[in-house]
Amino acid sequence: MLKRLLKTLIPFLSLYFIVFSNFVFASESSSNSSSEHTILIKTLYFFALILFLSKLGALVEKFGIPSVLGELSAGILISFLIYLNVPSLEGIKDNEILSFLAEFGAILLLFQTGLESNIFEMLKVGVKSLLVAVTGVIWPFILGAFILGPYLFPSSNLSTLLFIGASLVATSVGITASVFRSQKIIKTSPAKIVLGAAVIDDILGLLILSVVSGLVIAGSISVPSILVVLFKAGAFLLISIFIGHFFADKISYFFSKIHSGEGTKLSLAIIFALLYSYLASLAGLEPIIGAFAAGLVLDVVHFKY
Repeated sequence: MLKRLLKTLIPFLSLYFIVFSNFVFASESSSNSSSEHTILIKTLYFFALILFLSKLGALVEKFGIPSVLGELSAGILISFLIYLNVPSLEGIKDNEILSFLAEFGAILLLFQTGLESNIFEMLKVGVKSLLVAVTGVIWPFILGAFILGPYLFPSSNLSTLLFIGASLVATSVGITASVFRSQKIIKTSPAKIVLGAAVIDDILGLLILSVVSGLVIAGSISVPSILVVLFKAGAFLLISIFIGHFFADKISYFFSKIHSGEGTKLSLAIIFALLYSYLASLAGLEPIIGAFAAGLVLDVVHFKY
């Protein structure tokens, strides 16, 4: 009985503390003061926020809905309330700690997804992934730039419409991977096709943004800049595949033998994922694509020893 009561009260208590903490932030900022009390409140605030979102995700799972969709819906609701300038939510707006936690969590999620995938099986569905990616890029761009854009913003010029179409090309592989994992279909062929398409889609999205930016800013398409984007992204993925094909076993075995403790292995794996994420960002790709590639390169079997 007490356990059930706590499960019921935790989301409401977390939400209450979130609202209360934001009022504390507002009063502290208005008085230009900083104290240990404020730091403690901020720490508990982020704890309450994460707890509230996790309980909300668990709640929607009872209705057969992936938890990430409940958390995503909560984020959309909070952002909408922030847009309406709700005073009690000002502490969330442009918060660097929350941004870091979100990005780091996405990197870990895609890294785990890559570990559960197999690079050779991904290559087998490469052609299908390419077709899905091209379709997923062309149609949103056409619908955004030439159908929805003119309908919703009839007074917009061509440059604005092109940017609307380009913005609809962007996808979130993190949400897709999370849904697949929660439904336990991450190793199925359709999931591999979609994840492979998400990686290709990221490259195609960069190309479209380069083309649109060149048309709008310079009035022409800069072929060299497009080739640079394509080369960096392609080189990163090809090198990742090469390393995965020839050195994955050696890298994984080396990591597992540095120290037998699970903490050391976990730390080395996370460092490898962060390194790949950084290299992906240098190539113009999303860091989570690099984390996914790092997971594909490492062989999870050796970390069991």
